[in-house]
Amino acid sequence: MYGAQSTDEEPERTAFRLAEKRYKLYKSLPPKTRKKPVLNQTDLSDVVDFHAILESVDLIDGIFRLDCPGFDRPVFCFRDRPESNANTSVEAQGSFKSVSASTLLRKLRWGTLGLQFNWSKRNYDFTLPHNKIPEKLCQLAKEMAVPAMPSGEEFQPEAAIVNYFGPSDMLGGHLDDMEADWSKPIVSISLGCKAIFLLGGTSREDVPVSMFLRSGDIVLMAGKARECFHGVPRIFTDDKHAEVSVLLSQFSGEDDCCITDYIKNSRININIRQVN
Repeated sequence: MYGAQSTDEEPERTAFRLAEKRYKLYKSLPPKTRKKPVLNQTDLSDVVDFHAILESVDLIDGIFRLDCPGFDRPVFCFRDRPESNANTSVEAQGSFKSVSASTLLRKLRWGTLGLQFNWSKRNYDFTLPHNKIPEKLCQLAKEMAVPAMPSGEEFQPEAAIVNYFGPSDMLGGHLDDMEADWSKPIVSISLGCKAIFLLGGTSREDVPVSMFLRSGDIVLMAGKARECFHGVPRIFTDDKHAEVSVLLSQFSGEDDCCITDYIKNSRININIRQVN
């Protein structure tokens, strides 16, 4: 799921692919006088910024604020788009090589909570042993899913895929289409560094909308959005754009340095699903 791959089914010049290439982080070789790579200066002026909308009187054309009785957080929707908003040893050549936990953490790309997902068959394997999603995370997902649920129904968190992003990682355009009931939303929680999220249409030829996702933001992939391509072409790890100070303030203990070091250069996405 990570990286950008071009196949016969995904031509290099589809609208979604071009948007990925536009926002992707590129590093050029620095002159001999510089020590750090030179990053591309992408124009971000057309990326939807919901934090700026919150502080403005006027809404951006095509975006409206959803009034959800009993829900005390701001909810924004698109008018012309679908509704959105360690084991420390590895075996090598017959012997065991010691690898630090921090090194393994940097290699981590995804994990699962609840029902296990079979990546090769692209379905949920109900025969595999699994633990339930932690209760506090379930409760959060139920509360946040309210704006996208039919009246009187409660979201049932059954599985979650956790994506881990490093400084140069991206998540290519894809569909989340393995759940039996697409009328239920996917609750997608962002933690850590700010990212650009692309929400396209039912075809890769549809031009996607780009938006910022910050730590604490939640996207509900609901209704027709369940049929739409989406992805993350870039995260921001520089001090100016990462915007992790609020999250870092929650970790001030002497033993928290490994956590804060990770947060400064990473993003975690927890997307919670009702499978049946």
